[in-house]
Amino acid sequence: MPERACPSSLIRGIAPEGVRKIDAAFRCALENLSKIERRTGSNYTKHGMNVALTLREITADPSLIAVALIHDIFLIPRADALLRAFGFSKKERELAHAMHDLRRLHIDAKTKDLDRVIDAISRDENLIILRMAHRLNDVRHLDRFKPALRSAIARETLHMYTSIAGRLGMHAWRHEMEEVCFRFLQPEVSRTLESKMQASRSLDVVCLQHAKRFLAKRLRERGIPCRLSYRIKGLYSTYRKMVLKRRRFEELADRIALRLVVGNAEDCYRALGIVHAVFHPIPGKLKDYIGAPKENGYRSIHTVVYPLRGVTEQPMEIQIRSEDMHKECEFGIAGHVDYKHYLYALRTPPTRVQLFRNLLTLRSEARSPRQFAQALRRFFDEGHIAVFDSQNNLFHVMKSVTARDFVRQASGGSASAIRSLRINGRLQPADTPLQDGDTVEVSFGRSRMRL
Repeated sequence: MPERACPSSLIRGIAPEGVRKIDAAFRCALENLSKIERRTGSNYTKHGMNVALTLREITADPSLIAVALIHDIFLIPRADALLRAFGFSKKERELAHAMHDLRRLHIDAKTKDLDRVIDAISRDENLIILRMAHRLNDVRHLDRFKPALRSAIARETLHMYTSIAGRLGMHAWRHEMEEVCFRFLQPEVSRTLESKMQASRSLDVVCLQHAKRFLAKRLRERGIPCRLSYRIKGLYSTYRKMVLKRRRFEELADRIALRLVVGNAEDCYRALGIVHAVFHPIPGKLKDYIGAPKENGYRSIHTVVYPLRGVTEQPMEIQIRSEDMHKECEFGIAGHVDYKHYLYALRTPPTRVQLFRNLLTLRSEARSPRQFAQALRRFFDEGHIAVFDSQNNLFHVMKSVTARDFVRQASGGSASAIRSLRINGRLQPADTPLQDGDTVEVSFGRSRMRL
């Protein structure tokens, strides 16, 4: 049986009026959905609670939390009237209905699903965040689904949802989805790599702790308040880096990293000066994503330093960002003060999602709704597959595409200066047919591959 009281973790820190709204949604779900089972075997009240708790990690918006709790109320007759009786506004009822309508959405497959999501998100941008929370909850409970459905969810998540999460700047959720789905889809590869990571973990942690104490002391001496933490590169991101860069596990320079969180952008550059003064920076490894943010809005300074005797035994990446930058990095548009602005993530150039940008371009160029629908079906029908380039950008290409065709498309038609071409880390001829989820890495130079 579901819980009889709304969990305190769901309402902690929320104003009384918001608590009443969330409690009303909880009671509505408890009374009407607790006897209806999902395909996983759990009931819809529990499912709504899980989605709401996931959503609560990035937002305290009472309306969104309430919608997450009751989005499946439309499984029963007269659902809209029931929500009105519980005091939900027209906008909240419409949002709940839209979320329920997209509950079995497959955004990388059927054209009709893409039509639905574009139409729904164009009406309410909050659906982006709700959909991501719903998918992350499914990933967290992947073992509850039947094997075939479990595999479909994991594959779709790794090929599409993680890419969208990354382009929205929701890195914390993206990394969690990547780890779970990678372990499920490639168990032998992940076990082998994980054993290597475990074997080196003790030394990694010692190096990180020594470097953290060393740098914290130097920053205090210079009067720069700072929060320091460290991270060891995740399983899937380590795998991708090894494949894309064709390097052994031991050769990855950014496998371990220190993260410095300071007060503002000015302090970021002051801290960088201290890092380079007390460590030995590796030439060519400085990346200023504050001065030139990534496409998804990510802002931070990255630099890699040489091992320093008595401090660390291996190269280490140093990441420097402000408190605001850190919040946006972890939670993306949901942590942004302007995330409710109409289609913020789709209209602002640094945070555009390539998938939706392509669709909006098609829509703007179409002379009629019918022409737009035809363009959608030509570009996003079931004959398309998802392919990554070396920068982790996602492309939708025809199923029959070869590596040569993909390079021409990805490079805007210029494919005559290719020196080598790798598919999933292995040298392959240009005529190799691509499969769903392949990664294509191309090297350009004077010595050309004949296309």
